[in-house]
Amino acid sequence: MLLDLASLESVKRFATEVLKDFPKINVLINNAGVSVPVSERRKTEDGYEINFGVNHLGHFLLTYLLLPRLKESSPSRIVIVSSMLHERGVIDFDNLNGEKGFVGAKRRMNPAYCNSKLANMLFNVELNKRIENTGVDCYALCPGFVYTNLFRYSNVKWYHYILFSPIALIFMRTPSQGAQTTLHCATAEELEGKSGYFFRNCDFYEPKVKFDPDVATKLWKVSEEMVGFDDDNSENQ
Repeated sequence: MLLDLASLESVKRFATEVLKDFPKINVLINNAGVSVPVSERRKTEDGYEINFGVNHLGHFLLTYLLLPRLKESSPSRIVIVSSMLHERGVIDFDNLNGEKGFVGAKRRMNPAYCNSKLANMLFNVELNKRIENTGVDCYALCPGFVYTNLFRYSNVKWYHYILFSPIALIFMRTPSQGAQTTLHCATAEELEGKSGYFFRNCDFYEPKVKFDPDVATKLWKVSEEMVGFDDDNSENQ
């Protein structure tokens, strides 16, 4: 089924088709992601910064639209693939689209990606609060350093590959290995009812960053506005 997370209209069409064709949804895994250098200034179809728009807003809207069916299908689960790079992220509500540039843009590869991964974590915090006692559990996770085409948009020089190859061979995981924590969160029976946690290497992991619940709530409300919903017309409150 066609789904373009850089288009809110595409997400809505996809959700409509899923709700029409699938009377039960047991697991939703929000796994897709992009890492586009901020120097490219790329936007989604709706004008949002591409990393934030795809990695957070697209998944937020998809989850938002499918949540009633997930509740009807309980026990069910929502799995949010984040990253340890969330620890480098910043949520600035006056700069979600990077209008003011990005802190650390010259010191690390993609601060916008880090910000989107922090948004994933805050989404998990607030979602967990809103689905309490519904039979739906949610989890966030880091899959590890996985050999995929996530960084296909990055301007990597040929000599970077040579320098990076030994590290890749030692530390990088295959996609199959990287999927194990996702599968653990989606299927492990012992996790039922233990919602809201963060996982790494198929085990509980305590994030070094302390998440402000007020920021998580505000991000939810701002995200609702961005995708065209609010608390007044939400079915998910």
